[in-house]
Amino acid sequence: MSEGWIARFACVGAFTLAAPAFAEDSTALSLHDVLSSVERSYPLLRAAELDRAIAASDVLSAEGGFDISWKTRGTVTPVGYYESLRAESMLEKPTALWGASAFAGWKYGTGDFAVYDGRLQTLEYGEVRAGLNVPLWRNGPIDRRRATLSRAELGSDVASLSVAQQRIEYRRSATVRFWAWVAAGKRLAIANELLSNVTARDAALGARVAHGDLPAIERTDNARAIEQRKSQVALASRGLEQAAIELSLFLRDTSGKPFSPKESTLPKSFPEPSADAPTIGAADFSIAAAQRPDARRLQLQLRQTQIEFDWAKNQRALGIDVQLAGSQDIGRAINSRPDLSKPVFEASLLLDIPIQTRLMQGRIDAASAMARKLDFQQRFAQDRIQADVRDAHSAIRASLTRIEAARGEVKFAKELESAERTRFEQGDSQLLLVNIREQQTAEAELREVDAMLDYFRALADLKAARGE
Repeated sequence: MSEGWIARFACVGAFTLAAPAFAEDSTALSLHDVLSSVERSYPLLRAAELDRAIAASDVLSAEGGFDISWKTRGTVTPVGYYESLRAESMLEKPTALWGASAFAGWKYGTGDFAVYDGRLQTLEYGEVRAGLNVPLWRNGPIDRRRATLSRAELGSDVASLSVAQQRIEYRRSATVRFWAWVAAGKRLAIANELLSNVTARDAALGARVAHGDLPAIERTDNARAIEQRKSQVALASRGLEQAAIELSLFLRDTSGKPFSPKESTLPKSFPEPSADAPTIGAADFSIAAAQRPDARRLQLQLRQTQIEFDWAKNQRALGIDVQLAGSQDIGRAINSRPDLSKPVFEASLLLDIPIQTRLMQGRIDAASAMARKLDFQQRFAQDRIQADVRDAHSAIRASLTRIEAARGEVKFAKELESAERTRFEQGDSQLLLVNIREQQTAEAELREVDAMLDYFRALADLKAARGE
């Protein structure tokens, strides 16, 4: 038997640890059990889901930009030409309505004030004041607070799509690991069957050699085949053990600890594949484009960049703020200022003319470059989606063809093996030819296992490619 064929037994493996309830009774482990374990306990998926909590925290932080602020100040001038006592308290509330902010406050001033500081003096119980500040151009259509909040809200959707993308990938990986474990079990079964063939006929060969019906060298050759096939079983056992260890990363008990499935929980065989390969059509690409989280995530990131671009562009505009305010002093007059009892209404216009705008221009250039970058990435993502769908369909078609061919080869190989064994028992053949026929049958069976594994791997790839 060729070394390359022997090595094929060692590709995947079974290491036994404590299993949860669904695997303790030696019933066959199913793909549903594995995927349920991934959803329940896979650490990387749990970690990915925390991205949503982080994004929600960012939204809360951005909403905090609209929180009410309260400022209070007290001033005493006990020594000086003008001795006075002043207190002032102000509440301010930014809003999301065209960048407007409202304010309300109270101030108190008593003592001696210079003529030019007459506004600091109030009646007995102070002065109440309220007003509104409205930006007309800069910070009107968009400001830092609203831009940050909009980006954070989109970031929450980006985080959800990131979780969805990672969930798809982890489920695909778990599916592939499960079928690799099933394939490793089939490889071990083939190796055990090869070994049982040579061990079962050893006694009969001994009897024939003892009766002079067969040269002793034939039994020696059989003894050699026994040792060789023991080695193959060891390699296949190692392959099954390795596959079980890899599967244990996705298969976890109720406490979240990984465990390797027992060999007794191996399914008896692969499910029967569909007779016909799924046809590829325009619907596949449209479904994949609509469902693939990676493509939709890039769209949202592009919108985030557009928001940053719009804000930076607005910051280069002329600042024109209108402020409307009203005030009223309360109480009796102090120091003969009865005029303070009259209500006051004010309208102010504030101009802020930018002279140099290199800071904002740099941010505009950066946002523009990022938008172009994301646009290229988005185009490639669409190409990648179509390529993934085409490749999965191609792999399914090829594996179905291989399965059909391998099954035909197994059928003919078994017929030849049975005929060669009959000829040997009748004295018309040699043990070497029987061994070769058995090896050919095993190789054909291994090719069928490989084709079945590739088929179910391709199905998992197709589901992932379509974003399902």
